[in-house]
Amino acid sequence: MSRDRTLPTDFWTWEAVIDCSMTARLLFLGLWTFADDHGVQPLRPRTIRMQVFPGDAIDENAVRALIEELVARGLVRIFTVEGQDYLSVIHWEQIQRVSRRARHRYPADPAKPVPVEPVAPSPSSPAAPRATEAIGVPSYWRKAIRRRLRKVWPGGPPADTDPWIAQWLIEGHDLQRDVLPAIDAVCQAAADGAPPSGLHAVAAHLESHSLAGNTNGDAKAERLRH
Repeated sequence: MSRDRTLPTDFWTWEAVIDCSMTARLLFLGLWTFADDHGVQPLRPRTIRMQVFPGDAIDENAVRALIEELVARGLVRIFTVEGQDYLSVIHWEQIQRVSRRARHRYPADPAKPVPVEPVAPSPSSPAAPRATEAIGVPSYWRKAIRRRLRKVWPGGPPADTDPWIAQWLIEGHDLQRDVLPAIDAVCQAAADGAPPSGLHAVAAHLESHSLAGNTNGDAKAERLRH
């Protein structure tokens, strides 16, 4: 049974999507529609052809080739459970809203981390930024960071990007020296594993690698407030 799904506004400019053929892009959207609430569905080319291309002259071999194209672009993954192949949409959680009560209609993708109940962050863990509304975010910071996130972040810039930018300004980080390299480093480190769950991963990297000091951060915050 098909389901309504969210289409990110910047979907058409994702680099992986741009590199796909037009038919593969259509298939990718179709997989979103027929996957379960965790982005998984059986890899059955005949069924997928009838779901996504019911009125088109396209055979099962062509559908399988399109699936392999999506795999090569890092958009879907194939895994096997008890002899059955399944398709899993990579970065599904960053594309679609997954309810806590969502059920697995098919086996879970073993490459994805098992979700756990959220816990309160420890004092040493970077928490979501607060009280940053009064800090003006320079347009060149916003443009540069969002441009970089569109290239490397699943689904594009997260919704809380601007508060994080304001937080990094308060802390005195430098855009070219600290922030952009931190984004690249976090995404590169996650390339072979689970994708970053949020920009707090970038904040943690900045905390341990940035040259910005507390004094500089306090001074910069004071300048931004005036």
